[in-house]
Amino acid sequence: MSKTYLITGASEGIGLEVARLAAASGAAVLMVARDAAKLEVAANSLSGAIRPQTAAVDLADAAALEAFIAALDGRGYVPDVLVNNAGHGASGAFVDADWAKIDAMLRLNINALARLSHWAAQGMKARRSGAIVNLSAAVATRPTPYFAAYAASKAFVTNLSIAMSSELRAHGVSVSAIHPPAVRTSFGTAGKADLKSTLVHKLFPTVGPVTVARAVMSAVRRRRRSVIIGPVAGIVMGTAPILPRGFDLAFMTLLFKGKRAAA
Repeated sequence: MSKTYLITGASEGIGLEVARLAAASGAAVLMVARDAAKLEVAANSLSGAIRPQTAAVDLADAAALEAFIAALDGRGYVPDVLVNNAGHGASGAFVDADWAKIDAMLRLNINALARLSHWAAQGMKARRSGAIVNLSAAVATRPTPYFAAYAASKAFVTNLSIAMSSELRAHGVSVSAIHPPAVRTSFGTAGKADLKSTLVHKLFPTVGPVTVARAVMSAVRRRRRSVIIGPVAGIVMGTAPILPRGFDLAFMTLLFKGKRAAA
């Protein structure tokens, strides 16, 4: 029987590439994103024996999320693999940020991810099989001025994932946190995370969404608790516990402040 994948943020970037790899492997894929038109175009671009299903849902809307879960429960649907990829970014000084943007980001990055993880884990535990993969980030291990709320949300993702992994491994369920550096998607553009003017975007090599998608698929196969993608992410996460905090904060400020934030 084919595996089933539920992938959020699947209309572009990492989520789309995960969906592409899963579909090519013969999996039955349920692609979830907010924009129905983009989602349909994305689904039509996939090749596989089973046509992907789509669900246009604003996961940052708690009522819409609960309605989506209720619809899945009504079908008796529990995926073999849940990939929580959907996420927003917000850069700039925290105190100067638009609260509506911060609130929407936290509801998506934290609340929606936790709710879907909790829902899927219950079904997987009862079935004694399954995998949950949560997209975190290399900055999850560091307080990051001018990217503060985003980095803090990814710290939540990493800690939740690793703790869930410990709780669920004996029940046949793996939970993985994926930690990429900057990824070549629309995430860093103006209107989203808006990182184009920052030194972190100018100085450090990025990785492509296909690289991250392959890491996601590998984490499912190998049941890995934590995956760090590439040397930049390895350095960022490996040095976090050993650098003096004052130096670390000054360094992260230099990388993430950017011309926009400095103005």
